[in-house]
Amino acid sequence: MFCLRFDSEPARSGIKNCPNIHLVPTRRSGEDHDAKLPTNPYTSIVRTANPPAATSLPDKRLRAEQIELLFTHGPSLIFGNTLGVLSASLLLWRSMSLRNLLLWLLAIVLLTALRIGMIAAHNGRFRHRLRVDAWGRFFIVTTAASGIGWGSLAYLTGNSDPLTLAAVGVVLAALTGAAAPAMGTLYIAYALYATAALLPFAALCFMQRDPLAFGMGIIALCYYACMLLFGGVNNRFTKNSIRLRFENMALLRELQVQTQAAETARISAETANTGKTRFLAAASHDLRQPLQSLTLLADTLQTEVLSPDAQRLVASMQEACSSMGELMDELMDYSRIDSGALRAEFRSFDLSPLLVRIEAEFAPLARQRGLRLKIRSRPLRVLSDPRMVERILRNLVSNAIKYTNYGGVLVGCRTRGKQIQVEIWDSGIGIPGDQQGNVFREFYQLDNPERDRRKGLGLGLAIVDGLVKLLGQRLLLRSVRGKGSLFAFLLPLDTTNASADETQRMSMPVLPQNISRVPVIDNEPIIQQAMSALLAAWGCKAVAAASLEDALALLDAPPDAILADYRLLEGHTGIEAIEGVRKHFNLQIPAAVITGDTDPHRLAEARASGFPLLQKPTPSGHLREVLSHLLQAAPTRV
Repeated sequence: MFCLRFDSEPARSGIKNCPNIHLVPTRRSGEDHDAKLPTNPYTSIVRTANPPAATSLPDKRLRAEQIELLFTHGPSLIFGNTLGVLSASLLLWRSMSLRNLLLWLLAIVLLTALRIGMIAAHNGRFRHRLRVDAWGRFFIVTTAASGIGWGSLAYLTGNSDPLTLAAVGVVLAALTGAAAPAMGTLYIAYALYATAALLPFAALCFMQRDPLAFGMGIIALCYYACMLLFGGVNNRFTKNSIRLRFENMALLRELQVQTQAAETARISAETANTGKTRFLAAASHDLRQPLQSLTLLADTLQTEVLSPDAQRLVASMQEACSSMGELMDELMDYSRIDSGALRAEFRSFDLSPLLVRIEAEFAPLARQRGLRLKIRSRPLRVLSDPRMVERILRNLVSNAIKYTNYGGVLVGCRTRGKQIQVEIWDSGIGIPGDQQGNVFREFYQLDNPERDRRKGLGLGLAIVDGLVKLLGQRLLLRSVRGKGSLFAFLLPLDTTNASADETQRMSMPVLPQNISRVPVIDNEPIIQQAMSALLAAWGCKAVAAASLEDALALLDAPPDAILADYRLLEGHTGIEAIEGVRKHFNLQIPAAVITGDTDPHRLAEARASGFPLLQKPTPSGHLREVLSHLLQAAPTRV
């Protein structure tokens, strides 16, 4: 017998166990979970935490089940008894006096009627009027009386010739043999019936001086012994069957308990997982607000004329903000992968520009650490999700640089039939063989016991592994301690002649020279201040507003572009605010939505609006690029 064990802490729902299921030996539980199982009305099963096993079924319960089976077989016993009466009457009506035959028939009929009434009362509304032991004694007494009635048949014939004795013996043998399977359920009942029916007949045979009658007496004794033996075997078989039935019932109840526990644990785990995702999304939104303002203020300070010491402080602030943003992105990426909320969007794209961007981004970091970063690229069109591929490459290249102290990092592509194998080589510290499976676990890091934040959270490779699986591929790792590592994954080639226009790098437009009016609709005052300061540094006039109503009150002329936070007060959205400004001025004013939300459903709603979507914290360079394109597009009449 086994039960489910869950290895985590107790859940608030009362379920003692949570994910990581194992099978461990346990005692059987008897809790009733409304299972529709056969039960004995006389033996109410006591629901205990650990009831006795079926093989140690109490004698009272076992006897109650035996008596219940006796009454179940009662109608068949009455039917067999009736056939026996008819057979005996046909065989002996010439050998017995009419008076003896009628008296015997009357006694048997009355006894049979009594037994029929007893069975009907037991199976009807009188069942609970008597205790089960009383019903058992009643059945035993009537059964013994029936045996006495049949045992007296040979004496009532008044004829001891061998032929008559043989006829009586045949009837008695048939009755006791037929009753053995049914009455053997309760051995005492059958033993009394067989004894009362056969032993008087055997005694009568021995009292005769006829050798044939003597032989029939011996046969009757042997048959009696065999029937007692057969009845005992049948009784043991019946008891074992009852025990087995109770054991099956206990197993079924235990299975129901385990199934219910597993289902409850599954629901609890799913609820906890959903709650975790919602919590992280809400926490991320709230944390990204001040982080966005810090990033914008640091970028604004950079545009000012500062002393070298102040410039170094600003650079440190920008680095800290960038690090915080990356750590937050890692947490949210892992949360979305873990919850199944992230889906791959496959399309054709050129891998080469992506590799060029990776090289441009990480080459300064590699040079700062005294390393060489070499990325070999050529025009290669693949079918995959470009955002996921870029995140995979960014994480792998960043990880390679972090854990390489000398030498360099090489990124290249090899053709493998209809696929491209992207490889990231490094000459770093390497990964021991017994740790290569652990590096893909969340928050696991090699050689970082002090938890240096510059080495990340230990989620990089866990995110990579999850993203590669979402792309339907497998991440390859080969590493030698002290010599370096190779990470590789496959991407399917796009064999069609797709246009390469989308791969051309878009140059960053400059801001118009004239002063542009840009309302910044955000309910966070600190974001309004930071955005206003940054836009002012770029030569724009920001109109800070917390809602659509505030923006319309401050705008006396159509703005050139709109920047709106997605989540505003009282359940309103930036999309509604943008549409409200457009409707007020009857112009299609270029606009973009900025959000700190990471919930996949909210992001999908924001993207569905068709406006450019910026994720907080937004780097000032990216914000300037988007704003430049918005200002390039003049407002048009609706």
